[in-house]
Amino acid sequence: MNRTRRAAVLQFVHELVNVAMYRRLYDRDSAFVAEAIAELLRALRRAAAAGVEMPLRLQIADDCIHHDGQPLRGPSLQATTLLRACAEREVAQVGFDAALTAEELNRGLDLLLLPHNAEALRRGHRDQALLALGIRHLTFGLRTPGDPADRRAPLADAAALHRYQDLAETLQQSHARAHRDQDIPVDAVQAAVEKSLAQFEEPSALLALATQDEVDRFTVGHSVRVALLALQVARSVGATREQLVHVGSAALMHDIGKSKVPQQILWKRGRLDAEEWHWMAQHPRLGAQILIEHHGEVDPSAIGAAFCHHLGQHGIGYPKAAVPIAPSGTSRLIRVCDVFEALTAVRPYKRALTPVEAYAVMFRNTDDFDATWLRTFARTLGLFPNGTRVLLDDGAEALVVRQGHQPHEPMVRLLTGAAGAALPADAPDELVVGSALEGRPRRIAAVSTQDRCVLVPEFDPAEPEYLTIDPAHACLSHGLQHDAATVSRGRPG
Repeated sequence: MNRTRRAAVLQFVHELVNVAMYRRLYDRDSAFVAEAIAELLRALRRAAAAGVEMPLRLQIADDCIHHDGQPLRGPSLQATTLLRACAEREVAQVGFDAALTAEELNRGLDLLLLPHNAEALRRGHRDQALLALGIRHLTFGLRTPGDPADRRAPLADAAALHRYQDLAETLQQSHARAHRDQDIPVDAVQAAVEKSLAQFEEPSALLALATQDEVDRFTVGHSVRVALLALQVARSVGATREQLVHVGSAALMHDIGKSKVPQQILWKRGRLDAEEWHWMAQHPRLGAQILIEHHGEVDPSAIGAAFCHHLGQHGIGYPKAAVPIAPSGTSRLIRVCDVFEALTAVRPYKRALTPVEAYAVMFRNTDDFDATWLRTFARTLGLFPNGTRVLLDDGAEALVVRQGHQPHEPMVRLLTGAAGAALPADAPDELVVGSALEGRPRRIAAVSTQDRCVLVPEFDPAEPEYLTIDPAHACLSHGLQHDAATVSRGRPG
């Protein structure tokens, strides 16, 4: 499948996952569900116009959505609601015809998502249910022991995928319950973090996966990524397992107050006006209030992080406290992670910055952050965090898989040979940037994103400072690297 068609399919599946989440939060006839369904149908029409075969058929495995035999890992990261519903109904394939209407789709979602319809799509009931509801342009293929063709082999990184989905699903439940003024499952949040830590001593395995998560970046996906960033940095300074659980849980719930922000503001596709921004600025206070109500179960650091993650070093930011407060170490760490994730994420009104560009912005505004945590963050994540797609100076495409001894020299997995040619059979699978390949030291020349390619300047260790006012040509200075490498190792408080 060519790149245009694959991009159209990915966008459609992202919208499908969003629809499933909206149906979980709201009544089927709400304006939010109606707009999400309209966006999904527009994505379906665009896919048809791009040449995607209709009906657009998705294969559903227990842990991942596939199209045309290819796993769609990004949309699958927050698709637990959809995947679980399909598994309960033994649905292995869903087909969407270009003539599908909003009402027909909503009726189909009733069958697929509502608990009391759990038997409606089972063998012996499916055809009658679809006929009775007039569903003709939405099809459901079922699993059969004798025909496994609709099922796909488990992913090699299935364990990481499951842990990421656990974190996202737990947070989705917490936001949904807080939105309805119900108790949030604090124990489940802590258990999800503990489970991830128990299985992955190195949180970067999940963090690399997080680069594929494009769904609902303002809420759940954002918070999962902030939690993984915080865990990675806290682990790098020697935090204990108990401290890691507290840090991860606090980061996971730091934006729980957004569950109380009017949804038309939270998911507005554009910049907020003054009144809308006033509402949005209340979410730290609202989040702290939600967690205070669970004071017997929630670690105080989580309450502090919810309230303080938009406060800078000298009280600059929001919300304004009635008395001067000093954010805890956990709050200061989560603030660094929160801003970095926001800068490097897609928003309705801006493109995503590359990590190098985000560092340039943050280091030009150092009063906004705890200096120790900011430098430790940069040292731990490197200039090119795990999962970053890069272009080497010989034109080879590569993926960052591990950090090296220098922030600008990670280990990469080669995806192509020079100039994008097929990788030779005798070529190494992995390469440390700066080491020789075909007689020349290789360096990273550019960072690839979904919509652009950002050139990276050559790194000169003799240059005393390489933070410029142009973030597209920004890089950490040599002096900063030294400072970051020697900074005293604190612990999250």
